[in-house]
Amino acid sequence: MDDQLDDQLVDQLDDQLDDQLDDQLDDQLDDQLDDQLDDQLDDQLDDQLVDQLDDQLVDQLDDQLDDS
Repeated sequence: MDDQLDDQLVDQLDDQLDDQLDDQLDDQLDDQLDDQLDDQLDDQLDDQLVDQLDDQLVDQLDDQLDDS
């Protein structure tokens, strides 16, 4: 009887730890992916904005030179 209870407890604890570790890893991976995607999007947006501003400035300068 004692062995059966021991086995049950060990199984329970094992399952609990597995679940905890799975959750932890899942959360970590989620956070990592979120951060990566966030960084990628930030970089993309930064690049886009810089390109847009560059284009605008070039157009403005072009227009100014044409006018003079």
